[in-house]
Amino acid sequence: MTKVLSRSALLVGLIAACLITRTVGASDETQKKLSDALSHVDEVIASGPYSADWESLEAHDAVPEWFRDAKFGIYFHWGPYSVPEFQTEWYPRHMHDKKGGGSRVYKHHVENYGEPDQFGYDRFVPFFTAEKFDATEWAALFAKAGARFAGPVAEHHDGFSMWASKVTPWNAGARGPKRDIAGELAAAIRERGMRFVTTFHHARNSLWKKDGQWTGHYSHVKTYFPRALDDPDRAFLYGYMPRERFLDLWLAKLVEVIDNYRPDLIWFDSWLDEIPESYRTRYLAYYLNRANQWGADVVTTFKQDDLPREIGVVDYEKGRAQKRTDFCWLTDDTISKGSWSYTRDLRIKSCDMVLDTFIDIVSKNGCLLLNISPKADGTIPEVQKKVLLGMGEWLKVNGEAIYNTRPWLIHGEGPTRLGRGGHFVKLFDYGADDIRYTRSKDGKVLYAICLGWPEKPITLQAVRIEKAVPDAGASLLGIDAPIGFEVNEQGQPVLTPPPLDEARRPCKHAYAFKIVGAEASLHRNARFLVGDCIELAATKAVFEGGRLFLEQFDGQDENIGGWNDPAARVHWLAHVAEPGSYAVRGRFAAIAPSALALDVAGQRLRLRVPATGSWSASKNFHMGQVTFDKAGVHHLILGSDESKKWNPVNVWKLELARIE
Repeated sequence: MTKVLSRSALLVGLIAACLITRTVGASDETQKKLSDALSHVDEVIASGPYSADWESLEAHDAVPEWFRDAKFGIYFHWGPYSVPEFQTEWYPRHMHDKKGGGSRVYKHHVENYGEPDQFGYDRFVPFFTAEKFDATEWAALFAKAGARFAGPVAEHHDGFSMWASKVTPWNAGARGPKRDIAGELAAAIRERGMRFVTTFHHARNSLWKKDGQWTGHYSHVKTYFPRALDDPDRAFLYGYMPRERFLDLWLAKLVEVIDNYRPDLIWFDSWLDEIPESYRTRYLAYYLNRANQWGADVVTTFKQDDLPREIGVVDYEKGRAQKRTDFCWLTDDTISKGSWSYTRDLRIKSCDMVLDTFIDIVSKNGCLLLNISPKADGTIPEVQKKVLLGMGEWLKVNGEAIYNTRPWLIHGEGPTRLGRGGHFVKLFDYGADDIRYTRSKDGKVLYAICLGWPEKPITLQAVRIEKAVPDAGASLLGIDAPIGFEVNEQGQPVLTPPPLDEARRPCKHAYAFKIVGAEASLHRNARFLVGDCIELAATKAVFEGGRLFLEQFDGQDENIGGWNDPAARVHWLAHVAEPGSYAVRGRFAAIAPSALALDVAGQRLRLRVPATGSWSASKNFHMGQVTFDKAGVHHLILGSDESKKWNPVNVWKLELARIE
């Protein structure tokens, strides 16, 4: 279709939609099919071994080995909301939002299609034809991208099921494509050796009164366009039905997908906590018992605290953990910087950005479920294919450092770090100084992945080599040429990559070094990458004496410059939340070696700052550790070390990291 539906296309669609409305509704037949779908649920649960209670459900392995090994999956927001190609996959909700003159989506809808009670979301369904969809072609693309699991958004908040369903008339087998989308994908994905995934967002579809307020994805319909609910068929799509009936439908849809397609992973969006516990435990017991009958290890994911962590895998939307975790988790993220579904102005991330984020996730004990955005006709835009194929090319070379690995003692090192973990974290541009670690399952191989090409030798600051055997060494995945490997006086491995121009490098984006034959432990510098640091930036400092001032070099944070007087001092106040020992590090630059002293909590730390090459070539230096006997605000004073030779120095910040 073009940017908006033509008048002739609108007429055809309206006629088709009207015919469907007259013949299919929320009928007694649909209710019977719903009852039939649920009739055997309790029988399966009774057959065991899992019953519908948390204690029983906790007995299963929530994170099977295949999931820990797989690391990377692909799914896609694709449905009738893809038809208008405007702004967001939440189009069906926002098109009804008339508040304050109306949302952008509402205004667009009225201008192009008419008022929502005249041209409802259901009218888009006949235009969702998927005529160019080829499950085999999609599965081949996912395999080339390096995915180990894949599958559709089985049902989004909009209420349209992407499989041939008997329990809802609003399904891809009966309307729109009139094909069993999920069934075709399940066969094609498994044929390529991948696990099959279905994601469910339908808990939000329920249009009901909670605590006296209408809630659900279509709550604006009840507020601004209640006449749209006079059509019982449309009301069914919008989730407008008795709450108990909706809950039965919520469970029946899951049961149907489990029975028909045997998904290896079922993913849930937010609002799962609104589904009563009795329904959640029945779903889990049913799914696990059916998987037990198939001899399969399956996974359920959840967000926030919607399920106990012993039951499933927690998911962070567009986010990730701040540091390495002891538990395995999942990130769902999208290939774009905007909508999850296809829109005409969709901006796609670079392959470099997607890969760097993915590597960071894996280093912290996570896996990635990456969303792509197909067009309504079933084509995947070339710009998205290019990113996926780029990931596949990188994984061909470096997959050894990703698949079947486990997190090392620490996730990584370098200047680029998350300020916080969880949902919706900031996007970063990483560089060669950012290194992420993984290890082989047996712990004998350490992988250090540089998120950019290192132009000079790399010192792994977080690693200490305790023991090395004669054949200890390092290699760069993807090339046969040897690389330099030595251990410095601090016990840190130093890697010297071969001098390769861009055309001769083994891959693009990131580079994985493999270290074998050495027993590696955490170096003291690694403390700065464990947990939150107290960061004392130059902008938070108070100056005493001299002519100190703030300056800024291109692309860097502000720093303290003009420190030519050894009598000058820099002061900070730090709020220490917990007493204990803290490692202290500073970021400095100097043309000639200089000496600093830090006074804090009755203790003095001394540091000899070597020449860094230029005033802008700042580097991190470990200054030692300090002990705080009590929590509270502490005064830090940075000055020259009178016992050593002083030379001018630039200062970016101090950091304090609690030693765990």
